[in-house]
Amino acid sequence: MQGNYHIEPIGEFYNDEMLSIIKASPIVAKGLELYFDKSPDIFEIGRMKYEECKHVGFFLNDELKGFASIGYSNALIGGTKEKVFTLFHFYLLPEARGRHFPEKAVKFFFEDQQDRSNFGCFVTMKGNRQAESFIGRQGYRWIPPSRVIDDLVVKSIFFSFPKKNHTSYTVRNARVEDIPEIVWLLKLEHEQRDFGEIIQEDVFLRKMEKRGLKVEEYYLAENKKGEIKGVCLAWDCYSFRRTRVLKFSSAYSPVLYSYKALAKILPMAPFPKLEECFRELTITDYATEGRDTTIMHALLSEIYRRNLNRKYHFMNFASCRSDEFLTAAKGFWQQDIVSNIVFVSRNADRFNHSPRLPYIDIAFL
Repeated sequence: MQGNYHIEPIGEFYNDEMLSIIKASPIVAKGLELYFDKSPDIFEIGRMKYEECKHVGFFLNDELKGFASIGYSNALIGGTKEKVFTLFHFYLLPEARGRHFPEKAVKFFFEDQQDRSNFGCFVTMKGNRQAESFIGRQGYRWIPPSRVIDDLVVKSIFFSFPKKNHTSYTVRNARVEDIPEIVWLLKLEHEQRDFGEIIQEDVFLRKMEKRGLKVEEYYLAENKKGEIKGVCLAWDCYSFRRTRVLKFSSAYSPVLYSYKALAKILPMAPFPKLEECFRELTITDYATEGRDTTIMHALLSEIYRRNLNRKYHFMNFASCRSDEFLTAAKGFWQQDIVSNIVFVSRNADRFNHSPRLPYIDIAFL
């Protein structure tokens, strides 16, 4: 395709065009074609998660053909507070590929910003060859070195067969007076993880307000003495991010027919029709005393039991593959979605840092 290809910064004026590009760049997996719908406002994720974001557009003449985003926030690297960056929202229409837009975007984000942030990360789905081809790529002074440090394993737990909490822990919704203990548990968890969040009570309260959350949406696990030993948030992110179904192929028919048959006898939500969305809960802001997986299993079990009502299709619980916390999902009907966690560092001396339990908040993927 001939024409004037160029890149330039973009802002909220391009919201509708950006959403159209996402829809035109679907994911195809085993006969199911879907995309991550971030309408009505694609910029909402950046406002909720990052202190600052930049967006760049890929243009053919004056027509937007793709875009990429970078966000900056404070996080922990090796237990030390650092300004880190995250590359996200990278979409490019098929007709515009092969024009070196990814390299130009990286140059736009990183050239002449050597002192801005020394550490960063991004997530690419396993098997996405175009995205994976940039891992470790060198050749330009402004491309920071990168490498895969772990896998992100998202466990999609289907609401289907009845399941109870058989542990010795009871689970209840949080109350305002529980906030200091919630913050204490989350602080202990994130201090053990690279890319962990900076947890303080005032920051926690501002984050809740910024994200439109109520403390009652947090779940607490208590032991027999009534002591709080675990916490997590079960977040319905439908207002800013959802998975929308575009097409089924004949290859997906057996799965579809099986699901519909089970839905007649089990409390399962109806499978989405074309252009409809899956309804899902996202499990995030989780922590347990001593990183006890039994406590985490109690939290997941109670959230599952309460929401086995045909409203939600599944709940997503995730961590890095090296994290034993993932075993808390044992016993549920689940499907794993696996991605690369890619570590980026401008600091040559610290590029070989071995990140511990890298933290990715899947609510914002």
